[in-house]
Amino acid sequence: MKKTLLENTDLQSLVCNIDWEFKDANTQYLTHNLHRYSGKFIPQIAKSAIELLTQPGDTILDPYMGSGTTLVEAVLLNRFSIGIDLNPLAVLIAQAKVTPIEREKLDFLITTFTDLCESLDLYFEPSIFNPPLSNIEELVEEARKDFRFTNDWFTKWFQEKVLLQLIVIKRAIDSISDLDCRNLATVAFSNILRRSSNAHSGYPNVMYDKNAKERPLPAMVFLQSLKESVAMVESLDYLKFKSFKPRIYLCDNNNMPIPDNTIDAIITHPPYIGAIPYAEYGMLSLGWLGYNWRELDEKLTGGKRQSKNVVHRFKVGYTRMLQESYRVLKPGKKMFLLVGNPVVKGEVVDLGEMTKNLATEVGFSLIAESTRMGTNRRANKMGNEVLLFFQKN
Repeated sequence: MKKTLLENTDLQSLVCNIDWEFKDANTQYLTHNLHRYSGKFIPQIAKSAIELLTQPGDTILDPYMGSGTTLVEAVLLNRFSIGIDLNPLAVLIAQAKVTPIEREKLDFLITTFTDLCESLDLYFEPSIFNPPLSNIEELVEEARKDFRFTNDWFTKWFQEKVLLQLIVIKRAIDSISDLDCRNLATVAFSNILRRSSNAHSGYPNVMYDKNAKERPLPAMVFLQSLKESVAMVESLDYLKFKSFKPRIYLCDNNNMPIPDNTIDAIITHPPYIGAIPYAEYGMLSLGWLGYNWRELDEKLTGGKRQSKNVVHRFKVGYTRMLQESYRVLKPGKKMFLLVGNPVVKGEVVDLGEMTKNLATEVGFSLIAESTRMGTNRRANKMGNEVLLFFQKN
């Protein structure tokens, strides 16, 4: 029978001996900084929880996967993992973060888009020294016929020349036959949309700036984004990330596609109710992916933050997630959650107490807890965060 550290040592003591602040830790190694995503899990917290609760070869579940931080750390520690999220943008980012790609394919990706982007740049910024352009004029004319070029949503958020270049690039990305390369290029594309758009730069929310100045053309910006993304994926240990490749599901964690009693640990960072509008923050990327952010927001746990019953709806979805987590977790195994104290409609919600009450009602036992000040966060608006460790009875 496998022995774990926790069979011989008190978990609470171990938890208290860890400095959960990770104040000066590098949180952007490997692919962790592949794409901006609000409310990210700090990798060192996920890593510590994984080491406390599991051993190599175990299977970890993150039912609020987000951009896939837990999955990356699970692979690095030789664990299998499953990630679930209802946000298509999150799923896209997570897939790219944990998928190694052969160097030959990455080189071809860079070569192909270097030619395209440089040709686009020359076409829109002509000079007397321009070399002959191949089929770029034809690609631009095809872009003018694309539905996005005259669509009200796209023409609102993107200026004409910017939109034309983006359409040419996105059509080229969509034509990539290799799924892994296509996903990576799409993530690089998503990364530049905010700065290429008419969104106001002074707010975290995506707010339309009616006085937006002329935006830089995106071709060369995209090429730089792609090169940075490729470099991050190249840093992955190819064999390890192939051997322990996570399973990722675009679905609702209220109905997980996982058999009963099959998970060794649950490690997750639940959403901050209505304090972080995940769908709204990703609206530009979601639009290019073919999704309506408002429709997604209605489905997300803690979405529709302006609605009167947002806290109640969060509790309903959160409770159902905890019930599903209890179902799929093996008897005696453990669940870790990191929660903050979001402000909803001017009032602080004690998500820690809510989590303890709901998890206990579901059948979990609280076996350890700790707090952190949240010093290593991009935005420190949630006050102290609570680290909660539960066990399935």
